[in-house]
Amino acid sequence: MEPSKIAIVIPVYNREKELARTFASIVAQTYRPLHVVLVDNGSTDRSLALCQELKVRYESDDFAVTVAQEAKRGPSAARNKGLTYVEEEFVSFFDSDDTYAPEAIALYMQAFEQNPSADIVGCTVEMVPEKDRPYLAKAVFSNRVEPHLFHCTLGTQRYAVRTALVRAVGGWHEDYGRWVDWNLGIRLLLSTHRVVWIKRPPLVHIFLHADSITGYHYSTGASYILQAIAHAHDDVEQSRYPDKRRLHRLLFYKQMVVAGLCRREKSERGAEIYRLTMEQAGHDRTLRWFLPLVYHYVSWGGRGSAILAGWLLH
Repeated sequence: MEPSKIAIVIPVYNREKELARTFASIVAQTYRPLHVVLVDNGSTDRSLALCQELKVRYESDDFAVTVAQEAKRGPSAARNKGLTYVEEEFVSFFDSDDTYAPEAIALYMQAFEQNPSADIVGCTVEMVPEKDRPYLAKAVFSNRVEPHLFHCTLGTQRYAVRTALVRAVGGWHEDYGRWVDWNLGIRLLLSTHRVVWIKRPPLVHIFLHADSITGYHYSTGASYILQAIAHAHDDVEQSRYPDKRRLHRLLFYKQMVVAGLCRREKSERGAEIYRLTMEQAGHDRTLRWFLPLVYHYVSWGGRGSAILAGWLLH
């Protein structure tokens, strides 16, 4: 049998109700051979037992299933644990409550074969709310880091990537629980511009619900978000990017957007993050007049400020 070229790593925490749907979408993939790595992250329901049952039921010569456990809480720790079991050239990280379109992995691999120098193949995703109609998530088909800062173009479920590249940039940060995919995407795009996009059809269906990994509110995860942005400043500084000052400015902008969103949620964190960001901006005259505008515009419900930021902070 030809060895698998791609693995799918899935962290699992208390997903006994959703995991069967997710796994069924992987079994339905038209691409073979395939390696699936399920990492139970200390579940208190039957998730681990279900992982083992799925392995027994579906593992075959061209469909390998690895079941692992990670005691350290958090999907990033589970993903890093799963990465240690990946011997394949490419890897896709996925969540345990979402689904792939049947042709997703086949189209990923076709794109890699047709673009041998590509490091990342990304896709469009469909969002599935609990009550409203599904809709296509905003997509920015770019190989640059700036659009990712605004729109998280490399969200967790949006791409497959060379395994060696993920390891080279340090994998997933484990010390905070929000914006980890945003941070990893920054490090990937600071390291490569060789990105190919599959614009249609959407290859992933993301199910939105209150118990999702990301969650809905900014103020409750503000401390984690600030850590992610601080790490991003460090990543930019350590990179070979030619215009680091521009990226640092855009990160301050992003942080001020978070401040405005927290204020919109009527949280005191908004004012705290505002003061912190203005202090960090120092004597940069452009930032000192522009950032307060961003704060008030976002807190009042304004949208699309990323377009203005891209024009002004050059």
